[in-house]
Amino acid sequence: MVGVLVASLSGMGVVPVWAQRATATSAERVERKDAGTEAGAATTQSQQRVVSMSLKQLGAWSSIRLRGVEGHRSLFLTVRADEVVVSARLRLAYDYSPALIPELSHLAIALNDRVVTVEGLPAGKNLGNVRDIALNPRWFKELNELRLSFIGHYTRQCEDPYHSSLWLSVSDLSRLELTLAPVSSIGDLRHLPAPFIDRQEAEALMLPFAFSSAPSLGTLEAAGTVASWFGAEAGTRGATFPARLGELPEGNGVVFLKGGESIGPIRSSAASNISIQQHPNNPLAKLLVVSGANEAELQRAAHALVLTHRTLGGTSANITKETQAAPRKPYDAPAWVRLDRPMKFGELVKPEELRVQGYFPEVARMNYRVPPDLFTWRTEGVPVNLKYRATRLPTQKNSSLSLAVNNNFLGAVPLNELEPHPTNPKMLLSTGRDALVRDLALHLPPHVATGRDQLQMTYAFDIVREGICGDLPPDNLMGAVDPESTIDFSGFPHYAAMPNLAYFAKLGFPFTRMADLSETAVVLPARADAQETSLYLAVMGRMGESTGYPALRHRVISSSELEQFADRDLIVIGSGDSQSLMKQWADRLPVTHENGERRVRESLRSWRPTYRWEQKDIDDVADPGSVLNLSDSAQLSLVMGIESPLKAKRSVVFLYADRAADLRKLGNALTDFERVSSFRGDMAVVDDKLIRQAKVGPTYYIGELPLERRARWFFQDQPWLLAVAALLAVLLLSVPIYRILRRVTTRRKGG
Repeated sequence: MVGVLVASLSGMGVVPVWAQRATATSAERVERKDAGTEAGAATTQSQQRVVSMSLKQLGAWSSIRLRGVEGHRSLFLTVRADEVVVSARLRLAYDYSPALIPELSHLAIALNDRVVTVEGLPAGKNLGNVRDIALNPRWFKELNELRLSFIGHYTRQCEDPYHSSLWLSVSDLSRLELTLAPVSSIGDLRHLPAPFIDRQEAEALMLPFAFSSAPSLGTLEAAGTVASWFGAEAGTRGATFPARLGELPEGNGVVFLKGGESIGPIRSSAASNISIQQHPNNPLAKLLVVSGANEAELQRAAHALVLTHRTLGGTSANITKETQAAPRKPYDAPAWVRLDRPMKFGELVKPEELRVQGYFPEVARMNYRVPPDLFTWRTEGVPVNLKYRATRLPTQKNSSLSLAVNNNFLGAVPLNELEPHPTNPKMLLSTGRDALVRDLALHLPPHVATGRDQLQMTYAFDIVREGICGDLPPDNLMGAVDPESTIDFSGFPHYAAMPNLAYFAKLGFPFTRMADLSETAVVLPARADAQETSLYLAVMGRMGESTGYPALRHRVISSSELEQFADRDLIVIGSGDSQSLMKQWADRLPVTHENGERRVRESLRSWRPTYRWEQKDIDDVADPGSVLNLSDSAQLSLVMGIESPLKAKRSVVFLYADRAADLRKLGNALTDFERVSSFRGDMAVVDDKLIRQAKVGPTYYIGELPLERRARWFFQDQPWLLAVAALLAVLLLSVPIYRILRRVTTRRKGG
């Protein structure tokens, strides 16, 4: 498959390290890999496919606007290591300024530093231009740069290189079409996770998991661990794992077998084993086979795969000893920021991504993940020590560095002079105007810790012009944020109102509080079908992506084992009548479906003044007021959150659909990073396109606050109670004060 790598990194997750990896051209890889038999060549030709991607999918957030005498923009795309490009075409749509001089202006298209074409910009044809440009497939590598360069002039005399009439706009709906052919991959364990996942690919991973029949709960536990590992490797592009029962996938896949089970010619090993085998029906596909004599050996193989895959080699490895992993601590997920010390920017992003250049520089972005239960209310905010530098322009007074979080503008810092804050000088500190590196202390607002966040740093250079040809700006404008800059999330307590499906959808919280999911149990039907298994695997992949660590210690149980796991957070998956907890806990769920009748819990709302940081004027009453009984034929897919009936402050999330086939809607929504932001409250109705949410159940709180802050938090939402308490305090104090004053008065009269 073809993946895209966004030039301005916008996803909030771990970015694959591709810059240091050597690449080979498509032609070289054809010569090296596609030297198989005639049958293999015929299969390759029959499996060719066409992929069409818009420039928006390649990383252009909107139409590409090139400005100035020389404007450039690069977009990056990757080609899987097991595919080659056999033909390529760029369908380009663009407009340009009518003020350009045609013989001095043009648009150049280059692929991997090789000029593909140069398009003239004739007068009178500045709108609605469409070009169909053929690209040489031999120029493609695994990582490719498509570069758009605009050269524009509006006068033959001395000109302002940044004049407003110098522009060209390329539509983000322009498309790149590639015809791809598969090539045989090398089946060696030392290349894992390849060929089952390509690190350079940015399209969602779809990797089938195959079982000989409906898997046991122990087998599912091993499969979930492997799915979480693949989810972490896939990163923010998302991953799904369609379950195959009794059949092999058509292409690459993972097979789980135990106790003499088999699927066609693929058989279980007599001992705990990991192997890569040739697909019996597809000469270009490989199967990762995880097997063991029993469930314990199968789980041993799964743990060895996710923890020691870098040490494996050959096509097969027997696992003779359990691979032990150190117990995790709360909130120590590798993909999250550290909470015990400040973190350097260089630990969260590559240093080169913090450097920009040009008069219209790109935005420097830093992605970070924080636990959503960090309690930052009534604090100065998140401390940041920002070190930055930029090209010195002594005569320019308005150059600045702007800061934003999640596209919400926070403020701008002048580059030439740094003024202290009028009320808090510590907010803006600098080493001086003559220093090469400026040092700035500031606080990000408390509301910026939402789970998945992005700090955006934008340089703006001021150019002062005197006269028609005077003081032309330099062409080497550069800015950089130093990797030694720090952001500090330590020192905040953990406290959050639940249920909140936004936490679950964004970061798998509260289940991901422990990176290995050691406080999580997944409740499945005793014999889960293919759809329920697929959703479970997708959720586990999502958990691995959220933490960057495999789910080694989660448990998969049936409803009959609940009492043994009462002290765990629960994920409940089911459809129709397959999940008994839908009936057992019906009085606590926002929505239930039983005997053709749907019971919908309705909350009463009341107005009361509130001063909490959520800034809500309408608050839900703790207990629902009524229940609506409805009889309808609609088929719903639901995500619901409640407090565990087994233990206080433990959470339960239900993933349920009236029909098993509709469970895929839940998996698609939870692995689509553009849709997860639509989850809120304690109930979400998921459709193929829409997600509708509500808050109808009672609220509970997890975490602990210091006594003083807990009292302030409580009284902030109860101003009338604070007034009553103050009145009682006055009354109680008035009695002894009155007696003391009466004694003093009596003594004075007696004297």
